[in-house]
Amino acid sequence: MKKYSILYIMLSAVLAVSCDVEENLKPSNLDEDRVASQLDLTIPTVKNLYENYNTGVLYEYDNVMDFAYEASTSAASDRWGSVEIPMLRTLFENEEGQLPAENVADYKAYTTEAVNFLNDNVFKYFIADSRIAAMMPYKVLISESIFSDNKLQGEVARVIIESDSRQVSSPENSLKTVYNSHSIVFNLNLDNYGTASRIDAFSKDNFYVLLSRIMGMHNLYDEVPSSFSLGKDEYYGLEMEPVFREETGIADEKLVFVIDKDWFYEKGFIDAKYFYDSEIGTIQQNYDEDGNYLGVIGRIYHYNAIAPSDEFVASKELDVRSYLNEMIHNSSAEITAYPQNIQDNMKILLDLFVGWGVDMLSVNPDLEVLN
Repeated sequence: MKKYSILYIMLSAVLAVSCDVEENLKPSNLDEDRVASQLDLTIPTVKNLYENYNTGVLYEYDNVMDFAYEASTSAASDRWGSVEIPMLRTLFENEEGQLPAENVADYKAYTTEAVNFLNDNVFKYFIADSRIAAMMPYKVLISESIFSDNKLQGEVARVIIESDSRQVSSPENSLKTVYNSHSIVFNLNLDNYGTASRIDAFSKDNFYVLLSRIMGMHNLYDEVPSSFSLGKDEYYGLEMEPVFREETGIADEKLVFVIDKDWFYEKGFIDAKYFYDSEIGTIQQNYDEDGNYLGVIGRIYHYNAIAPSDEFVASKELDVRSYLNEMIHNSSAEITAYPQNIQDNMKILLDLFVGWGVDMLSVNPDLEVLN
């Protein structure tokens, strides 16, 4: 009897903790439009984004009700609940967590500057009242920092570490941006962006994340013309080496150190750096194809190389994003160095994005070479 009493007490304790976590992640006033009720329309940029993009930028918010809560599963809510997104006002609060009267003016000036910075470096690339403007996330939070003590999962985890301007190589710890089904959060501690190179990285990376988020949330990948993936969709997700060996007639006993770029390009794939497990980079070859040691002098370095163990991108969605990344970051010389089929695919996406209302030529003027 005593054993059952102990088990009952332990079970009750577990249930109590579980219920407490779940209750903490259930917002009240679900029917309330928390964006409209919290907007600071005295900031002209906030007013413009709300009226012309249907986007509410909030610098004061509730972590749970405005971000962590998702009306899907408690597990999803718990996952987002572990992400820390302190407000900008924490930069101006005292040790007791209060905002002193003497800091109010500086705080308001800082929030205005932060919103303007976000607009000038991300939102300006989307044309007001365009089709894409109507698809913006309704709730945009600007925070002092973003920190996740758990590694995020799913498409979000991929998107925030894919671009050449990414901040981190793993979707955990300090992050630049994070989003879920109803909110997107930008780290807008302006002390992090004090140089031109950091501003450029912020702009390119967050443009990439925001456009990817919009495409994923609104199924816009379905609008990509079939000609973009024609002939290569059968390769999605396949390991490259077996296919490369079979199609080029390489014997099983021969070693393969890199995937031939011309063969790779012919299929319409693009070598975006962070879209492959090994990451596109330098491969050091110490042996010849028969396994003979080349020695230090004979060692071969393959630059910007694709490893045989890599897989082709797994889906059309990843394929499109790999192209988007290159279109954001490549110079005109790099673009025109690609074979014509790659340039044609870029032009397909350029026309599609521009048709939606994305000002791609402002993001990267070098894309003009595609016209």
